[in-house]
Amino acid sequence: MTNEEIKSILKEKEVKHLYHANTVATACTFLENGGLLSRGYVEDHDLFQTSQMSDEDDQQVDVFYDIFFDSVDVHKRGNDRNKYGPVTFVYSVDVIDTLSEGELQITKDNPIYWEADLAEEKRYFQKKTELLNYFDKNDFSQHITIRHQYQPLSFEYLEKIVIDNPKIDDTSYFEEAYAALEERMKENKIRVPLKIRTCSSGCHCKKTYGRYQKGYFYHQFGLQEKEEHDEGRA
Repeated sequence: MTNEEIKSILKEKEVKHLYHANTVATACTFLENGGLLSRGYVEDHDLFQTSQMSDEDDQQVDVFYDIFFDSVDVHKRGNDRNKYGPVTFVYSVDVIDTLSEGELQITKDNPIYWEADLAEEKRYFQKKTELLNYFDKNDFSQHITIRHQYQPLSFEYLEKIVIDNPKIDDTSYFEEAYAALEERMKENKIRVPLKIRTCSSGCHCKKTYGRYQKGYFYHQFGLQEKEEHDEGRA
């Protein structure tokens, strides 16, 4: 399939935006470096990103240099926090027009379930009829991926950034996180709205956030200062 064919089917499925969720610290690294970055790129360039349990497996199944998107806002659709992080980058689907042929693929399942020798046709949709018949934008395991990214994915088609406010008492994690994102957007001239998420009355995210210990909030909302990162490499 060509990128144009994939985009056409996505639009037919009413996919107008692509969503990438991550932690605050990793989001700050993106803002400092001009675009979304694959985890492999961040590691190769000795930048900071919060750890993910799937990193080793991602290398085994050749997705460590891929950038992952969802076709819906998982937090909003699932009425709960997104496990990948409280910061969501919202791109126009038109970002597809900037990609080289072959870079755009859609997974049939989450790569955490893949084996290293799994055939390509079992990993990704291969044909238009297959994508048209079986792609479901509400299936969170079907990821829109940009393969083998060794440079930033530009913010040219970024429409907004959304951050959760878990409203956890006796912490300043949210306030510090919001200020850090705002500062980096200003420094790097990223002129899109930074919005605080407004949840529906049926959203469970506050209750879910409330079940976690403060260490989790540091992982999701905490900042990794450059000096600390430099000391960790010494």
